[in-house]
Amino acid sequence: MINLGSLKVNPDWASLPLFDRKEWVRVRFGDVVANLNETVRNPALAGIERFIGLEHLQPRSLHVRQWGNIADGTTFTRRCRPGQVLFGKRRAYQRKVAVAEFDAVVSGDIYVLVPKNDRLVPELVPFLCLSERFFQHAVGTSAGSLSPRTNWASLASFEFDLPPLDQQRRIAEILWAADDLSTSEAKVKNAIDTVLQQQIDQTMKVDSTRLTSSNGVTLQAVTTKIVDGVHKRPDYTPTGVPFLTVENLTRGPQIDFQETRFVSAADHSEFVKRAHPEQGDVLVTKDGTLGVARYVDTNIPFSIFVSLALLKPKRELVSGRFLEYYIRSATFAEHVRKRVSGSALKHIHLIDFRSAPFHLIPLEEQIARVERFQVLEAASAALRRTLDAISRLRDSLIAHLT
Repeated sequence: MINLGSLKVNPDWASLPLFDRKEWVRVRFGDVVANLNETVRNPALAGIERFIGLEHLQPRSLHVRQWGNIADGTTFTRRCRPGQVLFGKRRAYQRKVAVAEFDAVVSGDIYVLVPKNDRLVPELVPFLCLSERFFQHAVGTSAGSLSPRTNWASLASFEFDLPPLDQQRRIAEILWAADDLSTSEAKVKNAIDTVLQQQIDQTMKVDSTRLTSSNGVTLQAVTTKIVDGVHKRPDYTPTGVPFLTVENLTRGPQIDFQETRFVSAADHSEFVKRAHPEQGDVLVTKDGTLGVARYVDTNIPFSIFVSLALLKPKRELVSGRFLEYYIRSATFAEHVRKRVSGSALKHIHLIDFRSAPFHLIPLEEQIARVERFQVLEAASAALRRTLDAISRLRDSLIAHLT
């Protein structure tokens, strides 16, 4: 079996016969692609049931997974038909390109593109629009500060080398095959993620309205300490002891020690009097981005900012890994949702951590559950690597196309 996650970008794509450019012809985008402006004043009367706004298009995805219903009301009048390419002209840096799979009306911030003549196969159009050069051109020709938009005349002026039709078809087949593979792998990953979350939620489920010894306790009962970090921004130093903030928890699946700020050893010795992270503890984001939990799997000394909460589990009662998964559960999320404060910057109070309902099960069972969770997480991570590899290959192929 091929390990898709190990696939590498071929630096010699251009030397393959598929990319033999001897007969490629320099054209402008507007020479081979048309921007349609077919309008329908009464979509419902025309039998159109859905509309597509810019918010319905997902960055770098060629598929329309969301839409609105005409019955709910819309002012959109520009029509799209199956097979036509949708390109988001507002905030082009978001890279929103998709292929319509049903009749709809679309936002005025979306161009509807089709081949202008028989010089370009329709299947290749969306990949031209996804190329890095095309996006850089779109962004570079956008006007406006808060909500920049590119205009059609600017997009139409984009120049690229057009392959003969037989090469276009072969390139398009490969790119769509990569997209099909990515779609199928993503479905499997989403299914695994759903099962994982369901298992976490079921394990951590507790009736917070009546906590009993058999039903659950509070988070405070299974921890020796719940505290946040230093309340003032410290004097950073070029080197020294790592000082963690929210970003160090949200940049990846583990605590990020690669991009940290530092404080002096003297300041660190003061900060740990309040919050002393140790291996086996759990860190949780409590300001801004809420409820991201990371298990401390290192003996490296470090300090934390007030935006992070430190949870020190009672080791004889609860596993730190189990506690990390608990923070990701629907039980904790619902508890926080009812109590979170702040409008612009959301905030979880320490008292709300301490009062959170916790389903206490035997330590041996906790460890067994964690092992099952980790198996599912490992499968999901492997699929994520595969998806990343497919994306890199696709982008490399598209780059040699334009």
